[in-house]
Amino acid sequence: MSSLKRAQKMAGQREHRERAQPASRAKFGLLEKKKDYKLRARDYNKKQAELLKLRRLAQNKNPDEFHHHMINSRIGFDGVHRELSPDTDDETELQKKLGDLRNLQYVKYKLQVERKKIAKLKAALHMTDMGRQNSHTIFVDDEDEAKSFDPAKYFDTPKELLGRSFSRPKTETLQSTSVSALSKADVLEAEKLRKKQYSELLKRIEREKELAIVVEKMELKKNLQSSSNAELQPKLVKKGTATKAAVFQWQYERKK
Repeated sequence: MSSLKRAQKMAGQREHRERAQPASRAKFGLLEKKKDYKLRARDYNKKQAELLKLRRLAQNKNPDEFHHHMINSRIGFDGVHRELSPDTDDETELQKKLGDLRNLQYVKYKLQVERKKIAKLKAALHMTDMGRQNSHTIFVDDEDEAKSFDPAKYFDTPKELLGRSFSRPKTETLQSTSVSALSKADVLEAEKLRKKQYSELLKRIEREKELAIVVEKMELKKNLQSSSNAELQPKLVKKGTATKAAVFQWQYERKK
């Protein structure tokens, strides 16, 4: 009977609640409870212990000590201390601009476009005298003949066409009926256009080499990032340069 009365008495009591934040302090947010204070105090004490440990290490450090890690790491713009990437080297502006891995497919596409344009230009020009550095040497009997030597008269061609080391037409050929439709001005204009095309071809070849280097470096970065196994990290064999990617050696990993 007493237990029933006790149960009725407890049922009539008001439910106990924790004290809330006063209305005058509502701007400071919720009132901190004991469990919140314990978490905050534990975190604070942990950080203070870590700072004390670092402070003691700094006090006991030899001022003449040197470690290669001092020159192999830097503090970034965001204040975070990071290791220097093994392939940090002198890069051109194009390599810095397109060095992001998100541009890998785009760079590969531009490389294929450049190669197609180079092949098209080579097919049009037939690489007539590309890279030809031969000189035409004429032997004379004495110095007087060398001073009075006239290349245009010797080769029997106009002075405007002396710079051509290939297919140099003679004067009578230009005056013949077979090529009478072409004047000297037309020949000079064609020569000017041909030099312009060779200049464009050389520039595109240089750009194709640059893009190939960018693709090689970006694929190397991708492979380095995919090496998640800490025990089988690749070993740097040769440091990269602006014209060549770094060389790494991956350890053999047996696949199950």
